[in-house]
Amino acid sequence: ESRNILPVTMITDSSGRSGMQSSRYYLCSKDIFASSRVEFSNGGAIGEFIDDFFTGAIGKPFIRSEAPLPTPGASSFQNINNSNVTVLTGNTFESLVMNRNDEHTMLLMQTTTCGHCKRFSIFWNELSKIIQAMNWSSVINVMKIDVSKNDVPHKKISAWDLPSVYYFPAGEKTDPIEMTPITKQNSNPQNDYDEGLSWVTSGYDLVKWMVNQGKLDLDHLMRLDGTLERDDSSMGENNEEEKDDLQ
Repeated sequence: ESRNILPVTMITDSSGRSGMQSSRYYLCSKDIFASSRVEFSNGGAIGEFIDDFFTGAIGKPFIRSEAPLPTPGASSFQNINNSNVTVLTGNTFESLVMNRNDEHTMLLMQTTTCGHCKRFSIFWNELSKIIQAMNWSSVINVMKIDVSKNDVPHKKISAWDLPSVYYFPAGEKTDPIEMTPITKQNSNPQNDYDEGLSWVTSGYDLVKWMVNQGKLDLDHLMRLDGTLERDDSSMGENNEEEKDDLQ
C-alpha cells in the first residue's frame, strides 16, 4: 500500500551571523495542511510559516541536541565527567548556563574528532581540577559542549574555529567573553586562525586569563580557599601578594 508523504518545510537563517551557527525553523509535514489564517491559494500554512518568520512571530528556533547521559549523584539532566567538567547539550545550555546568573561559567566548544580539541581538553580538565582544589566550584562552573551534535542557543557565540572558549561572567550571561589568540590585535586573520589557542599550555593559563577579565571577586575567592583566614596582622600584605600571583 502506497502512502503520500509530505516533506518537512525548513527555514535556515544565517543573516547577520557570520561564523556562527545558523538558526533553523521547521514546519512539520502534518501541519502543512492545517488550518491557517492565510488562504490556501496564497500558500496556506506554509505561507503563514514564512510570514511569521519575516515578522518575527515564528518563535524560538529548533535546537539540535544530544540526549544527556545521566551521572550518578547528579540531577537527571546534568552529565559530569571524571574531571568534574559538566557536559552540556543544546537542551541543557539554557538551564545550566544562562539560568545560573549568579555563577561564572567557562565553556569549551569542541568536537570529538578534532585533534586540537583533544589536546586542549587536557588543559580544560586541569582547569576544572584547579577550581575544585581551590574550593571555587560554587562560584565557577567548567563546562564543554560538542558542537557537531549540539547547537549553542546564544546569539553571540561563534562555532567557526575549534576549540573555542567563552567566559560567561556572573550577572552578564548575555555578553560572554571570547578567548582569542594573543596576537589578534596586531596580526592578520590567517595568523589568528593558525595560532588559535595554542598559547594555552596549562590549566593555570586559563585561570590567569579568566582573572584578567576583571569579573571575579578575588576577595571572595580567597575566602573560599581559606586565604583570608590568616591572622589579622598579616592579612593585608598576604592578600596583595595573592592577588599579584593570580594576575
